[in-house]
Amino acid sequence: MTPLLSVTDLSRSPALEEVSFTVGRGEVVCVVGPPDSGADTLLGCLVGAEEPDAGHIEMLGVTVGHGDRRPPGMAAALRGESLPARMKVAEAVRLLSRLHGTRGLPGRLVDLLDLEPLLPRRFGRLTDGQRRRAMIALALVGNPELVLLDAPTAGLREGSGHRVERAVDELRAGYGGVCVVLDDLAQAERLADRVVLLRAGRVLAEGTPARLVQLLGPTFVMGVPPHLRVDGLRDVRVLPCAAATYLYGSRPALEAAIQELSPMSGDRVWSIRPPTLRDAYLTLSAVPEPVALEA
Repeated sequence: MTPLLSVTDLSRSPALEEVSFTVGRGEVVCVVGPPDSGADTLLGCLVGAEEPDAGHIEMLGVTVGHGDRRPPGMAAALRGESLPARMKVAEAVRLLSRLHGTRGLPGRLVDLLDLEPLLPRRFGRLTDGQRRRAMIALALVGNPELVLLDAPTAGLREGSGHRVERAVDELRAGYGGVCVVLDDLAQAERLADRVVLLRAGRVLAEGTPARLVQLLGPTFVMGVPPHLRVDGLRDVRVLPCAAATYLYGSRPALEAAIQELSPMSGDRVWSIRPPTLRDAYLTLSAVPEPVALEA
């Protein structure tokens, strides 16, 4: 089946280098990376705001370039977007519904995004979280096949964030395909059918969240303060990071490490946990070459 979005060898110096991935029908693909990963530049290329040096982007079977109008079946909700301060949300919904020839949003999405209380309000009176929910709703008014979301829950309160996540999950079946660009690995692990990990402008690895975590093998994780000396621990892999030093190994190996570290750490209680997508990203980032994976 032809992907709804196909990004092939996309490069833009110095931010992106030969980035490739696809988004198929009925799936949520999260492109994840920290602020210096090239994710913002990739997003700019996807929406037509930036021009790549090489490679190409195909949306809904149409190759698009810098400044081109995106296909009618594609919609995007970007951070910082808004409409005139005096316009009411209901007015914007009616206007876009007429432009797209639709009847507005399905009731299910109106409920998920808690849009009803916002309809009589003007955009200038909305909080950042309310404005974000309204702009996501407006992006969906035209029943797009491909939806591009830019960090859809960034800065939102927990309740609003959960509503947006549930709406994204709904899009998987009700629309076509969803591409989410974000820097929250925990959220990507919850939302995504597939994850594309970016590091320094290149694809570090791609696969399902479970497959990426499985790269760590049958291991557990324990974080310790970065000032603790952990050299000499047996059967434990050590990954130093700024906020903590992470120890990877079997549960017995980590329990033995606790016994060795206890004299240096006083009465602190250590927590051993299963690995997460964040652990996979940190570990893969320490590998010199990108990892090729099947989904």
